[in-house]
Amino acid sequence: MVPNAVQSPVCLSKSLSRMVDDAIPLRFARYFDDYHGGKAKLTNDGQTAVLTLGLQPALQPCIAGGPLDGVYLFEQLHFHWGPNDSHGSEHLIEGVAHAMEIHLVHYNAKYGSFRKAMERSDGLAVVAFLVHARGTVDCEDFLRITRELQHIVLPGSTRHAPADCMRWLAAQDLDRHYFSYRGTLTTAPFFASVTWIVYAAPVYVSHNQTAAFRMLRTFAGHCATEPASATRRIESNFRPVQPSEPAVTFARNTRRRMQAKL
Repeated sequence: MVPNAVQSPVCLSKSLSRMVDDAIPLRFARYFDDYHGGKAKLTNDGQTAVLTLGLQPALQPCIAGGPLDGVYLFEQLHFHWGPNDSHGSEHLIEGVAHAMEIHLVHYNAKYGSFRKAMERSDGLAVVAFLVHARGTVDCEDFLRITRELQHIVLPGSTRHAPADCMRWLAAQDLDRHYFSYRGTLTTAPFFASVTWIVYAAPVYVSHNQTAAFRMLRTFAGHCATEPASATRRIESNFRPVQPSEPAVTFARNTRRRMQAKL
C-alpha cells in the first residue's frame, strides 16, 4: 500500500465533483465484435469470477480519450458483490450502494504488460459499472455471462465464454455521465496506479442474475476440523468505501464521438 495515496473505492457525488461539459469522449475499440474466436474464458479464481480473452495485445479491446493520456489495453473483467442485493458495489454514488460492481481492467500500452504497468502512476485504468438488481426479468445480454457461472462454482474451475460475452456493454451510454479520479486498486497490493472511470447509470439485471454470483465458492481455509478441499460460498468480496477525498471530475456531456482508430 502506498502511503498517503487516495485509497479506493470512494463515495462519489456530483455536487462535490468538477463538472466537465465538452469533454473528450472515452473511446472503446474492439469491444463489440465476436472477435476472440472462442478463446474467452470465465474463471473462478477463489475470489471472484474473472473474464479473460486470451488475445495478443494487437487484438485486445482497448480504450482511449476521456481522462486518459494514451491507449489502455484490456487485461480482464471481474465482479464484486455482497451478501444481498442491498449492497455489494465498491463505489457509492450519492451515498447509495448497488448490488454489484463490474470492473474492466486495462493497462497502459506503453508499458508492454499489466505486471509492469501496475506499479506506474499512470499504469492502469479501470472502467466500473454499478449493477442494480430488480424484478425477475433477466437482462438478456448479461445472461451470456450469468448462465455460465453454474459451470465454475468450484474455485479454480474455468469455462469457455460465449463469443458475444461483451454484448451487455454495447447497451450502455458510454459517451458521458461518468466520474473519474486517480486512486488505487481495491485489492492487495493496492497500488496507486489507477485512473478510475465510474459510470453514473447502473446496469440493470434481475435478482436471479446477481444471486448466481453468490453461488460461487472459495476454499474454506485451513481449519483443523475441515478437509483441505472444503469450500464455502463467496458471499461478499467488495472493499468498503475508504475515507479518501480525491479530486473528482464528472463528464456531464462530451464532444461528438470520434471514430478514429485507436
